[in-house]
Amino acid sequence: MNTYHIEQATPATLSDIYALHDPADAARRLPALQKRVAEGKTSADRFWLLRSERGVEGVVNLTARPEIPLFPRYRADTPAAHVAAFLKHLKELVSGQPPQQLVLDSQLVPLDAAPAEAAGWVLDDSQVVYETALSRLPIRLDAGAQKVDQATLDSPALRRLLSELGRGGWELQPDWTLVMLTSDAGEPVALGAAGPSGRPGYAGIDLIGVHPDYRRQGYGTRLHAHLLTLAAEQFEMHGGGTPSENHAMRRIFDRNGPRQLSEQLYFRQA
Repeated sequence: MNTYHIEQATPATLSDIYALHDPADAARRLPALQKRVAEGKTSADRFWLLRSERGVEGVVNLTARPEIPLFPRYRADTPAAHVAAFLKHLKELVSGQPPQQLVLDSQLVPLDAAPAEAAGWVLDDSQVVYETALSRLPIRLDAGAQKVDQATLDSPALRRLLSELGRGGWELQPDWTLVMLTSDAGEPVALGAAGPSGRPGYAGIDLIGVHPDYRRQGYGTRLHAHLLTLAAEQFEMHGGGTPSENHAMRRIFDRNGPRQLSEQLYFRQA
């Protein structure tokens, strides 16, 4: 039976950080990491490894920035008890510091909450993550979409709609475009916005919502398609997600071209 132990990486074991990656991906990433370590821009001991006799079983980057979640990677056949021990060790390392999330991503690990919960992490959210190559989408500007300026946003009708959507405090950010759809009677019924995400080349999209009385009538699909087209005028990609139980939004994603990348489970410290 394999025995398992947890250790920090060293400059001599940097290659082990990418042991669970695709070989071509590892070959691309390793020289860049080695260069950053040599220049003092990062350190090998930020990475923690789970090992057994058969080699590397798991790895995580213990980032110094608590706003960045921990994204562990481990083998699908690593016993749950040893995964739990690894995740418990991570929890102990970040305890007493500003709260840091743990994220299990289906591209990196089996999507099983049990080992994390056994380690003392608390399941907080579940998301489906999508990515869209904007240049490959057809142009779908909606003739009924209206750009909203600040004065219109501050009107009683728009503020009522935001309140109905549970977004009463929403404010228009610089360089973002707010768009609304109206009913046949001219009442605003759907709101969404697009703009820079902060990630180079990637757009951000906030489908604020559709008034409850007008859902399941295609407004959300129309508005989302319009926002993707607007985003394609300035950006190459869009990355976003939605809670796993938000089946209405997931149907909109499926209709409008985004590709599902993964599912994620979000955990907080107890």
